[in-house]
Amino acid sequence: MSDGISTRSTPKQIFTDLSAVLTGFDRVELAGTGMIDTYYDTLLRIIGEREAGQLFRYAAEALKEDEGHDGHESVQAKVIDDKRFAPVVVSLIKLWYLGSWYPLSGTYRDENGSTADDVEHVVSAQGYREGLVWVAAGTHPMGAKPPGFGSWAEPPTLIS
Repeated sequence: MSDGISTRSTPKQIFTDLSAVLTGFDRVELAGTGMIDTYYDTLLRIIGEREAGQLFRYAAEALKEDEGHDGHESVQAKVIDDKRFAPVVVSLIKLWYLGSWYPLSGTYRDENGSTADDVEHVVSAQGYREGLVWVAAGTHPMGAKPPGFGSWAEPPTLIS
């Protein structure tokens, strides 16, 4: 299967496959952060299992349709651009990159309800350290995972 997308269909596997599409990182890289379980649980806690089930159902269908293709047109149309799921997608991308949950839009909350946990918060200290933003920027998180003694003496590696 292309893009490292799994053919398994448990909700957590669908969550991981969807996260891989949304972030541009593959399943192995996401697993390497150690955050899959934490972020999956966070999503379920904030949007509820019923709403998450709907998201995963649409995502599974779209991922299956996109199998064997270079792009993710079905995921784009059925999940990312969908009025219902777009706010969740935005918060999920921010969660993976920044390690913090950012609240869903007011419109989403009005239509689908909300929970007390749907407030801006750092999910965990590990989430900050493992944020994908640091890998994407080719750097390390400030105050965590230092690059090592004397590393400042070498010029940074340019990402092309």
